[in-house]
Amino acid sequence: MPAMTSKYPWLRGLAVALALLASPLLHAETLNTEGLRLDKVVLVMRHGIRPATDTAELQAWSAKTWPRFAVADGQLTPHGYAATVLLGQWQRQYLVGHGLLAADGCPDAGQAYLWSSPVARTRATSKALLEGLFPGCPVPVHHASAGQDRLFHGSENGLAGLDRQQAEQAILAAMGGSPQAAQVKYGPALLRMQTLIGVPATCPKAPRCALSDQPWGLKEKGTTVKLSGPLSVGAAMAETFRMQYAEGMPLDQVAFGQGRTAHEVAGLMELRSAKYALSQHLPYVARRGASQLLSQVLLALGDTGTAAAGGPPSAAWLAYVGHDSNIAQLRTLLGFDWKIAEYPEDDAAPGGTLLFERWLDPRSGQRFVSLAYVAQSLDQLRQLSHDAPYRVQFGGVDGQPLMPLARFEQAMGERVDASATEPQGYADH
Repeated sequence: MPAMTSKYPWLRGLAVALALLASPLLHAETLNTEGLRLDKVVLVMRHGIRPATDTAELQAWSAKTWPRFAVADGQLTPHGYAATVLLGQWQRQYLVGHGLLAADGCPDAGQAYLWSSPVARTRATSKALLEGLFPGCPVPVHHASAGQDRLFHGSENGLAGLDRQQAEQAILAAMGGSPQAAQVKYGPALLRMQTLIGVPATCPKAPRCALSDQPWGLKEKGTTVKLSGPLSVGAAMAETFRMQYAEGMPLDQVAFGQGRTAHEVAGLMELRSAKYALSQHLPYVARRGASQLLSQVLLALGDTGTAAAGGPPSAAWLAYVGHDSNIAQLRTLLGFDWKIAEYPEDDAAPGGTLLFERWLDPRSGQRFVSLAYVAQSLDQLRQLSHDAPYRVQFGGVDGQPLMPLARFEQAMGERVDASATEPQGYADH
């Protein structure tokens, strides 16, 4: 109806909403919001597709040559940028359909705000998301400097450090009591990775150059303790295989020809899942690492803080764009489990998003919160699909997906470690 929508602009919004509601959102879990109005959205998103952050390290432990991406290590790829634009376009349709955004034009001043990790790939992901959501609109990407960011990289910059003894106890418990127990548990997955990559003639730990021969253990780093051994390298290899497939690389290059389908790629990700089970998914680590971010989300949903008082800017659409570690820790702190397409359980997919929505009952004035995890599947990323992403709904703190705001604030506020929080600055550095 092009002629009518140009004469009556409100019809264009109605047409978008009807198209969205009529389309088969095959990957979405339904949420009964009848009689409610979407009032606010706060999201926490992981960056999109990137190469390994240290290809040289992967190569040092491999007999085979790792294929190169089109960009430098750790940067968002052009394909990843395009996939994020599509995610933004879908989100725009969704928000227009629910009346949070107007169908035309740019958001009003203060209606949309994005705070990014200072890392280049997250800032590029932020730009792509805004391009899809608000095409042609001057919505900036805000961020702190690398050395001052204590929201996404708190422990590295002096906020929420870990107690060495508590961290060690948590890791050992997750290992099954000792590094040797973890080695037995994850040894088969490491051997499968070893068979796939081969054994190089020389390596950083020569003459023992098989990754699977490296000893498992713990090491002190600063005032805390971390994993040592082959798991981190194996996890980085698994993640790179996933990124190769999502990037659209030729299938004979994905996982050296062993990742020809999303299902095969997922089967190679055991070591990545293991690393997160022994690090970011530990309740103690997550509580220390994600309390600052969760506290800012709660302030935003309740509109109980101002930027001047160390809370987030008041905006109907507020986005935080960070890393898989942020998603993993926040997921653990929230107590939210998900399984999307072929991804491993509780996996932080490229571009995957924790979506907090505030709903208003216009009759009573009561406000509610819903929470979902939204992500494109590996095939959607690879094919740059326009289909709606997958969505898994949080079951709620009391078994109700639509939670009264006050109850959500109370339950999640009790999980925040106050000693791991501080007033958050939102001035660009």
